[in-house]
Amino acid sequence: MARLPSPRAALATLTGLNFLNYVDRFVPAAVMPSIIASLHLRDSQAGSLSTLFILSYSFVSPIAGRLGDRRPRFQLAAIGVFIWSAATFGSGLAPTFAALALARALTGVGEASYTVVTPSLLSDFYPPARRGRALAIFYAAIPVGSALGYVLGGAINARFGWRWAFFLAGIPGAALAALLLFLRDPPRGGLDPGGAADAGAPLPSLRESLAALGRYRSFVYNTVAQIIYTFVVGGLATWMPTYFVRVRHLPLASADMTFGGVLAGAGLVGTLIGGKLGDRLAERFPAGHFLLAGMSLVLSLPFAVIGVLAPSPAIFWPAMFVALTLLFLNTGPLNAAMANVLPAALRGWGFAINTTAIHLFGDAASPYVIGFISDRTGLQLPVLMTASLPILAGLVLLAARKSLARDLRAARAGAQSAAT
Repeated sequence: MARLPSPRAALATLTGLNFLNYVDRFVPAAVMPSIIASLHLRDSQAGSLSTLFILSYSFVSPIAGRLGDRRPRFQLAAIGVFIWSAATFGSGLAPTFAALALARALTGVGEASYTVVTPSLLSDFYPPARRGRALAIFYAAIPVGSALGYVLGGAINARFGWRWAFFLAGIPGAALAALLLFLRDPPRGGLDPGGAADAGAPLPSLRESLAALGRYRSFVYNTVAQIIYTFVVGGLATWMPTYFVRVRHLPLASADMTFGGVLAGAGLVGTLIGGKLGDRLAERFPAGHFLLAGMSLVLSLPFAVIGVLAPSPAIFWPAMFVALTLLFLNTGPLNAAMANVLPAALRGWGFAINTTAIHLFGDAASPYVIGFISDRTGLQLPVLMTASLPILAGLVLLAARKSLARDLRAARAGAQSAAT
């Protein structure tokens, strides 16, 4: 019989699986040079593997989000975990580019089914004042899992070949998927200011949901900023190990190991500090979440440029650490701002639309675009251009602070009205 886990148990379980999610997602980037050599690919073809993954991820996200507003979310997450794990294992069996592309597309289907429903699920375990910190812990799995994907992928590839990197990455998730089937969802919106009354209202139609989301201007600005940010992160995550091999002439295993360590450390520090600091700023300033995220993205620019252009590892590794820390500061605040603004009946759908948009218009394109330009100019120019873009996302968020304050006031007023 399914049981309701404690908030800590739910957070630990979902964070652990999110960690495996990102290990599986970034193994291909770690072994990209070996895949290119083995399957005789052009850079544009190699980049399109990430594009196909993101396209399937983006198209499935709205379906998963809509189901997540109507069905038990732990069960949907379990299905997603099993699909992505099986597809990751299947990637190691692929004999051709087409087969590998199909396997990566199926991986995107599974990961979308998990990552879209889990933020709204976690939001129902924590009140608004603590959501930023809880979501920051959940999203800390992104840099740590991504880093381990690089480290394990590089180490396994060096010893056994790139196919075994996929085999070993896919097994743990499939084994743990059954655990979620025995967990029960908390009441939807039970910890919101209006309590479960908001969650018990009839679910809006698709048209009503889209119209309602459009009225939350901070949600729109939040999504635009995350599109730019995701374009950057997705493109650089795919190509940085290859960049260090080609431009900085590092051995692949060394590039994977060092970049993975920098990513893990910076991502963990940035995400956890960002979640805690964002919640504290939001207590003092209504738009504190946007203020922190916007400033961190703007300040990342000089460090990102130094990290790409500096010829010495003694300079580019520390600069990259600072740039990545500043980039990851925004993860918890932006997701908390979205969860706090949207009512429970719209929250799953809102995360689904956000996820679809940021991936469809963000990292679906960037790996291919970088590879396409690299085929013509070399890898340094597109990497530098991409690393400079977060300042635009930061300026969008800083300009949208008043919209966030208005939406938060409206959300509180609506919750109080529903409660009475």
